[in-house]
Amino acid sequence: MRYMIPALTVFSLFFIIPNISSFYFAFTNWTIFDLYSIKFNGLDNFRRLINEDAFKKAVINTLYFAVLTTVLKNILGLLFALGIHKQSKPNDFIRAVLFIPVTISTLVVAVTFVAIYNPETGILNTFLRQIGLDVLAKRWLVDIKYAMTAICAMEIWQWTGYSMVIFLAGIKSIPDDFYDAAKIDGANLIHTLKNITIPLIMPSINVSLLMTTILGLKVFAQVYATTNGGPINATQVIGTFMYKTFSDGFLGYSSAVGLVMTLTILLITLLILPRLRKMEVEY
Repeated sequence: MRYMIPALTVFSLFFIIPNISSFYFAFTNWTIFDLYSIKFNGLDNFRRLINEDAFKKAVINTLYFAVLTTVLKNILGLLFALGIHKQSKPNDFIRAVLFIPVTISTLVVAVTFVAIYNPETGILNTFLRQIGLDVLAKRWLVDIKYAMTAICAMEIWQWTGYSMVIFLAGIKSIPDDFYDAAKIDGANLIHTLKNITIPLIMPSINVSLLMTTILGLKVFAQVYATTNGGPINATQVIGTFMYKTFSDGFLGYSSAVGLVMTLTILLITLLILPRLRKMEVEY
């Protein structure tokens, strides 16, 4: 037990205590302008949030980001896993290529995509112009119509390999006997996929869905490093909104934003987890 004390101390100082404290500060008027005057103000911070247009936009953008990236990361990850699950040198190479983006810092990826999305000198628009598709060249991170979707595309590129690896682990765990029996019965690829592969990797699918949903709801660095919530709050998410209010000195208000985010993630997790588990089968 004594060997756990240093780790528990660090965990308590930098995680447990700050999180518990933020719950209290969410119901206060604490600001950086008067650090030593902390007064309980009940639900005032939450009423202010409900009436703030920037926060409403942040919630919509966060949900849009979470849903779009979760769906596409899992669909693409599953397709890649099904296509390269067999052991071979080309498949090993493709797996490595697809997983490398996961190991790169999100900030590095964001800076790279800012260059790629540059309206004048970016690789994407330059390529589109060279192949005669000038009409598709957009101001990706500047135009409010495309900015949020462009950030979603960046996230999908980076983290699809994460879902792919989870699905690969699930596929590898399926005994060959199931496929041998299906082959003897004359089952084709579609029947095998529908009746064996998908049902038996449901635990992996559920893990991937849950993890990517939570990561989507916690989005921050992707937006902060590319648009910082702009233009005109078009890419503002809960994470960047919380950071902005904290930077402006409204500590109690930013704690309220953090509490809303925590409860949102907890509620969504509690709602989808039981339903996902019901879809799992035992073998």
